[in-house]
Amino acid sequence: MNIYQKRLHQLVQSLCPHDGPAVVDLLFRLGVIDSTLVKVLLIREHVRELMLAGESKLNAMWRATEIFACTYKYVRKCMYYYKDINLDQAENTVSTSV
Repeated sequence: MNIYQKRLHQLVQSLCPHDGPAVVDLLFRLGVIDSTLVKVLLIREHVRELMLAGESKLNAMWRATEIFACTYKYVRKCMYYYKDINLDQAENTVSTSV
């Protein structure tokens, strides 16, 4: 299991405490999860969490490169290129469907 799968497990566990990890495992085994979009979501959320903790956006983005073992250019792409991926949208969907 790579860092992205571990982080996705944690994220889904916080949104759906009962079935989260089992659902993630099943979706990965079926191959229906787009790993690129998972990476983008997790990097964006990590940067957001660091910023909420008081980090500047620049420092938070640099720290994401260390955690996710990627380049700053990739983190920047995740933050600015993919505009349609937000956890806020997912949380609203989960809360309305429960």
